[in-house]
Amino acid sequence: MSNGYGEMICPICGTVATELHHMVFRKQVKALENCKLNHIYLCAECHRGTNGVHGKEGHDLDRKLKLQFQNKLEFLFNKQYLSRKDIKETLGIKDNATDSLCKLIKQEKGMFTREDVIRACMGGRIIIQEDIK
Repeated sequence: MSNGYGEMICPICGTVATELHHMVFRKQVKALENCKLNHIYLCAECHRGTNGVHGKEGHDLDRKLKLQFQNKLEFLFNKQYLSRKDIKETLGIKDNATDSLCKLIKQEKGMFTREDVIRACMGGRIIIQEDIK
């Protein structure tokens, strides 16, 4: 989100966002490191502050952002079975990243189930709405 002056706005607090955050952390799913769908710009406080996603009290905010990413994936992956090409194009990632991600997913007749793809993109964990405060 931009403020009209070319500055990104933090979607949490509304101040200028200067830090790129990976909703699913790079160490959780390296293949999504350069996936723009997994990126969100936050201000320093919402990113690294005590209540920020990487802060001591930021667990709930982290889960909310992960759920936001998961919901986006559920919307974009709108077929029950997906090809490697579907995954690559939807996520906007390179071949090596796609191969790395697909290695984590069981194939059925050369296709991947939607739920398995989303689970792999989420680092193996599906976020349940009721679990978020």
